[in-house]
Amino acid sequence: MNLRQLLFVQSVAETRSFSKAAEMCHATQPTLSNAISQLEEELDGKLFVRTTRKVALTPFGEHLLPYINGVLAHKAELEAAAQAYHNPAHKLLRIGLSPLIDMQLLNEVLEPYRQAHPDVSIFFKECLLDDLEQRMQKEQIDFAVVPVDTYAPEESRCFFYEEPLYYLPQETDAGQHKRFQYEVDALPDAPIILTGGGCGLNGSLETVFRNERAALNSYPGQALSYKIIEEWAALGIGAGILPRAKISADNKMACPLMRNNGRPATFAYEWIWRSARSGSANLDGFIEYLQTTVPALVKGENRFATA
Repeated sequence: MNLRQLLFVQSVAETRSFSKAAEMCHATQPTLSNAISQLEEELDGKLFVRTTRKVALTPFGEHLLPYINGVLAHKAELEAAAQAYHNPAHKLLRIGLSPLIDMQLLNEVLEPYRQAHPDVSIFFKECLLDDLEQRMQKEQIDFAVVPVDTYAPEESRCFFYEEPLYYLPQETDAGQHKRFQYEVDALPDAPIILTGGGCGLNGSLETVFRNERAALNSYPGQALSYKIIEEWAALGIGAGILPRAKISADNKMACPLMRNNGRPATFAYEWIWRSARSGSANLDGFIEYLQTTVPALVKGENRFATA
């Protein structure tokens, strides 16, 4: 296994095309295809399924892609750290995030900071909550973005954004109930498909249901990804509940999930950092940006208005 093979996989996953990925990586298509085939043999599983019309990740590929992205991100961080050592004016900012986070929104609200601070390199690390906490304790990340109430209370924090939840009806229910919305305390009997729990989805849903004094009827199995939750709901295995940003754009069955008071059910997210890490101009400046500029940017986006 080598980094070039991982880069090939990342590029194919991004472009959904072997030819476009080869062009992006400045390689011939046979070279790229052979490298990926060798990696698949070493990993003992197919990463992509190819037809005449499209290229898609297999479930095995979906499972491994975050790890591949993580290895390549570590490479970029290593190079930036070396640059920072040789050039003290160059700084690093490492942000860990739960897979639940809306990456598009996060990227958008940080863009003005990037433009104002070209001497700062920002690195994202998508991790499960336990891993994020360990990285924070070991000072391997500077900030974490997580669902509210899923992190150690002694850390410093500030609110980020709130996002509405959508109900994905079990396919058999979808055919019988053409509804505009669903209420937390009046859902169909279909069990709710959850993940392994490390991203914060399960705990946050339990909080939503507990606050509405409703029982969460969970499916006994677990899905590896949010996409799998959508697929299983479409197959009639169970129902799903996801934040809007994690639902595929072509999903026509997802409906808003409402609280008992008629307002949308939501997940809230916050920024976390260790108080002991503050004191440097770099970190303190970013904290001020999170507390003053980011709220205005999120409000300006108005992407998840629930009023």
